[in-house]
Amino acid sequence: MKNLWIATELFYPEETSTSFILTKIANRLSEKYNVKVVCGDPVYDKQSKSKNFSLHSDVSVHRIKGFGGNKNSLVSRSLRFIFLSLSIFFYLWKNVKKGEKVFIVTNPAPLILLISILKRFKKIELIILVHDVFPENTIPAGIIKSEKTLPYQFLRSIFDKAYSNADLLITLGRDMQKVIEGKIKKYNSKSKIEIIENWGDTEGIYPLSKQDVFNDDSPMKNKIIFQYAGNIGRVQGLLELLEIIKKVNNNRLAFYFVGEGAVKQSMLEYVQENQLQNVYFDGAYSREDQLSVLNKADVSFVSLAPKMFGLGVPSKTYNILAAGKPILYIGEKNSEIDLLVKEENIGYSFQHFEEKKLLEFFDSFDENSITDLNLKKEKARLAAETKFSEEIILNKFYSII
Repeated sequence: MKNLWIATELFYPEETSTSFILTKIANRLSEKYNVKVVCGDPVYDKQSKSKNFSLHSDVSVHRIKGFGGNKNSLVSRSLRFIFLSLSIFFYLWKNVKKGEKVFIVTNPAPLILLISILKRFKKIELIILVHDVFPENTIPAGIIKSEKTLPYQFLRSIFDKAYSNADLLITLGRDMQKVIEGKIKKYNSKSKIEIIENWGDTEGIYPLSKQDVFNDDSPMKNKIIFQYAGNIGRVQGLLELLEIIKKVNNNRLAFYFVGEGAVKQSMLEYVQENQLQNVYFDGAYSREDQLSVLNKADVSFVSLAPKMFGLGVPSKTYNILAAGKPILYIGEKNSEIDLLVKEENIGYSFQHFEEKKLLEFFDSFDENSITDLNLKKEKARLAAETKFSEEIILNKFYSII
């Protein structure tokens, strides 16, 4: 079998979404290729806790030794990205042969530039799985303040060129496909761009009654729960969401944030300062805990900050559907999740500036809303089973690579 090289920051046994997805892809493609992975040392999870997450014995892994650092520190993460990208590049330069396939994900970002150099000199076939679009994602994250700055324009130019060197670009949604088309058209109109969505764990995650996952004394047990579960980071717009929740006047509802991240402390302080009685928090959870965590929700938040159109598709969406939970999406119109919610009738969608409409939605949530909610729950699970199961999505990777 031919060699297929996979280069990534995160890989098994890490249980973060990027690692989980790439490990599953590597396992599937090992049926077709001699898969060789070069990646960083585990940073967040030293060993897998999930029973359904393992690495096939015929996938070989070379780990780059380096520093872990603080994942919430931009300086620490930047240094790690640069060190890891250079280390992976030199390892591949030494070991990859002409004509072999190299499959990378867009994290760490500097690797995109270095592997495009490798392609030019080694004549490899380059496949890029686009999870994040750099440097565009630095604007909504507040890392770079304006698209008009020289550093941004310089980064945009060199990364557009690097993306255009790929033989195949795989995007997560229709909005991301449009963004990538715009990035590469100046340099190359021949690169193939395909959409392959993420998937949901339809076997390990399924609908359960809230009575089965809550303690009897939980103050949320008899509430309609709007839940956000995942990374409480900079690009989810969660602080802005709290400002709307502060104005909600409907004692049927509870708002439940589960996870850790860069803005969680600010959220805790906001809730305390404003004495919000309808907002609850929980800590980090493992992939193994998702069945119980996701089933505590009646509706699950999926949100992306303003100006994130085409720059990311939250992978959590598909496990939410597997749990049979409708989505309340807050983000750009015609983004992938907005389109999905409307096409499949599996939730509700609002843009960031529609604060008044969102507040009215919360305040008017009544018995009629619950009837509609139950219909959406059934449709959410059906969409996960028929369109976004692991088998369906991995078969797409198998057929295209």
